[in-house]
Amino acid sequence: MDFRPLAEAERRQLLTALRGHADRGVALLIDPKDTGFAGTAEDVPDEQVIAAVKSVPVHY
Repeated sequence: MDFRPLAEAERRQLLTALRGHADRGVALLIDPKDTGFAGTAEDVPDEQVIAAVKSVPVHY
């Protein structure tokens, strides 16, 4: 996995998205191919939410 520091533009975009999530509940989108930040959305289809939850490894 690529753990490089964020470029300044990426950093600003991510901070804006996080503020939108905190203020208005905007969904943060993640690219399933590389788990990178892919933007935001006001509404996300249920299928996309379920796929995201299923993709998270769980260790009990």
